Amino acid sequence: MDNWLKNNNVVKILSIILAVMLWKVISLDTPAAPNVSIPIDRIQNAYFYEAKVTPKYNENLFAVRLFSEQVDVTLRGNTNLINQIRSGQNIDKGQFYIDLTEYKAGTYEVPVKYTGFSEQIDVEINPSTIKVTIEDKKRKEMEIIVDKLGKEKEGYQAGEAIIKPRKVHISGTKEQIDQVAFVKASISIDQATNMITQEVPLRALDKNGNPIEVEISPHTAEVQIPVTSPFHIVPLTYKIDQYPGAGYAIKSIVQKTEEVTLYGPKNIVNTFMVYPGPALNLANIVGKTTIQAKVPLVEGLAKVEPSMIEFEVQVVKAETKTFNQVPIKINGIGEGLTATINSPESGISITLEGAPDVLKAVQKDDLEAFVDLTNLPPGEHEVPVQFNVPLLTERINAEQTVIVTIEKE
Repeated sequence: MDNWLKNNNVVKILSIILAVMLWKVISLDTPAAPNVSIPIDRIQNAYFYEAKVTPKYNENLFAVRLFSEQVDVTLRGNTNLINQIRSGQNIDKGQFYIDLTEYKAGTYEVPVKYTGFSEQIDVEINPSTIKVTIEDKKRKEMEIIVDKLGKEKEGYQAGEAIIKPRKVHISGTKEQIDQVAFVKASISIDQATNMITQEVPLRALDKNGNPIEVEISPHTAEVQIPVTSPFHIVPLTYKIDQYPGAGYAIKSIVQKTEEVTLYGPKNIVNTFMVYPGPALNLANIVGKTTIQAKVPLVEGLAKVEPSMIEFEVQVVKAETKTFNQVPIKINGIGEGLTATINSPESGISITLEGAPDVLKAVQKDDLEAFVDLTNLPPGEHEVPVQFNVPLLTERINAEQTVIVTIEKE
């Protein structure tokens, strides 16, 4: 045995055999480490964002000023919950606030609290407190001032504003209330041509026009601004478009409205001395009646008042009356020319149809017959006779012509 141990080769072989046996023993006693996977809902994650802090207090008694309204928030929790918050599904459920319900007037450092997060979420807030000043709320009544923006359309005029309500209450700290110089309602009248009615938000401003953060009750007002155009009152005329049927005539027409008011741009309304009124259709009227007629609106005017007027009309059986030797006047003769009517020389006959009482009042001097020689050269011409007859009568003669001689002087 001693000789074997002294042999190097034997020793090497024995060492190898022992090493193999030792490895076998260790392999049998120590199990292999398992391949473990960790569920994703146990992996931790974090989300950072800014959040607004809301004060809770008695708004009827106090005014509150926060030295800071934002805090930095860190949320930590499992990946699923954090991913939901990051995607916005649950972010609105979390709210941060300071509870001032047990505080009186003064300045404090108040801890920021939160609500709306799962218990599995760790919430870290920085800063954890916010400095706040609490003051007793003051109240003051103020009158609303209307601020008109822009300019009405040319020729129109904006009137005094009508405000409902005229006064409001402002609430805030004494310092804020003392700074408020005006409560204004701003409304545009730019290019306006008629009444403006709007519900307008109110603003509290200091003497320099800077906004002051106070409560306004109510916070809006209804504002009405009348916008009118220049007006012009003129006499109203009318004409008869269709006369009564055959055998009938107009005995009387009484126009119940003698004047109208024109509204519109100044350069248009001032051009009217009289206003052309309605054209009356009396074709189907017999006896005494009242009719209504619409006053036409001339282009360029905004409106005419009244827009409808009444006429009392009486239609009776017609009679005729003939006037002989009505002289014919010559109009439109050129400079350096003279004209003579050759035929008929003694005038012309005119037969009128009308109501008996109307015809009885007509005299020959009320009739006018004339010829228009405008632009006619020297020589002999046959020209039509034109007529002007009294209102409520009709000329029933056939059209007539005369022979006129034009000569140089």
